[in-house]
Amino acid sequence: MKHRHLFLLMFSLALISFLEVASEGEVLGTSNQTYAADIKKFPLKLETETAFDQTDIYEYINIPYETTYTDNEELDYGKEEVLTEGVDGTKTLTFLLTHWEGEEINKQLMNTEIDSPVTEEISKGTKIVWREYMTGDVGGIWYWHKLRVWATKYDANCEGCLGRTYSGTEVKKGVCATDPNVIPLGTNFYVDRYGLCRAEDIGGAIKGNDVDLGFVDASKAAWGAEYTDVYLISNSPIGDHP
Repeated sequence: MKHRHLFLLMFSLALISFLEVASEGEVLGTSNQTYAADIKKFPLKLETETAFDQTDIYEYINIPYETTYTDNEELDYGKEEVLTEGVDGTKTLTFLLTHWEGEEINKQLMNTEIDSPVTEEISKGTKIVWREYMTGDVGGIWYWHKLRVWATKYDANCEGCLGRTYSGTEVKKGVCATDPNVIPLGTNFYVDRYGLCRAEDIGGAIKGNDVDLGFVDASKAAWGAEYTDVYLISNSPIGDHP
């Protein structure tokens, strides 16, 4: 009876050991490796591809700055001083682009940012100061404003020309074409190396600081096309020289 009890005790212990080992995933009789170890050693990998894509793009739009002028009675007429430098602004647009298989199928505005421009402020001289200039042909003249101009020559000897200026006068030496916004019609002025002239004509090609010098026959005139100085001697904002 004693041996029977001992046999049952040993059998029970063996059974318990077998159940513990089996619960941990061991394969008895072949290997001590576990199924869990095999799963970690050979993980399952999945690879996917898509034809759908979205990206952000940015577009920039320049915003030009504005310019304001302030009259300055202490500054000579025609002179300018920059008080504040102008800076262009920028508008930034953010778009979301959607592509399908490399082809754009949608463009959506997502955001707008504005970097405002800085206005340029300029002080513009209005002070009239009469100065004397000694010429080489007519002696001393009094002028109130001096300009650097591009001077060309012309006459009325052209196909379609009427032989008269815009003011109705004859084209000859001493008659000039100007931009009225710079040198108003009727203004008397002196041109270096040409002499006295009067603004009596205008022309489509005469813009800004351009002057066309009149001659009876421009082909015989000793003038080509060059930069020169002109001196305004009448039509000042405060009247002519006393």
